[in-house]
Amino acid sequence: MMSPAVEVKIATLLEVLDEDIRHLEGALSRLDALRSLLVKRDDVALAGLLGDIRQQADAHRANEQKRQQFRKELAADLGCAEGDLTLSKLRGELAGPTGPETQRRCGAALADRQIRLRSLAAQLKREYTLTVLLLRDCTRFNRSVLQVFLGSGGRGGAIYNSTGVAKRPTNAALMNMKL
Repeated sequence: MMSPAVEVKIATLLEVLDEDIRHLEGALSRLDALRSLLVKRDDVALAGLLGDIRQQADAHRANEQKRQQFRKELAADLGCAEGDLTLSKLRGELAGPTGPETQRRCGAALADRQIRLRSLAAQLKREYTLTVLLLRDCTRFNRSVLQVFLGSGGRGGAIYNSTGVAKRPTNAALMNMKL
């Protein structure tokens, strides 16, 4: 049987998990906005987005601390090590056909949050990978453009004759870098 104190802690933990869900949904939204702004090359909006990401990171750190505190308290209440208490283990403690109705409801609520968190984490991983690929493509494209405008980029740009005088290829680039 679950004590009222544990029930209150689980209810608060559910609120913390809901905040984690909102954070992951926001992160997905910010990654989507980041990709869009990169394609549009909107530096002002990118700077604003970076500020928003920093604020959200600070808020998430506070939520992370709350979750760890509740995990520690629940582990002590349930008589297990803090490192051993996971959502799955907590659900196992609460689930069971013979438990009280509130205990089963808490277990079901934890299961819902766990499924949602797993789904969002997988989606975030996929979106993050897509964003990294976009950034790599942007970097490759920018290097190619610089190569066309500026030439070889300092790699083998000068050719030395037998007297040591440098001869730079002036017709290899759209811009002549010779002063």
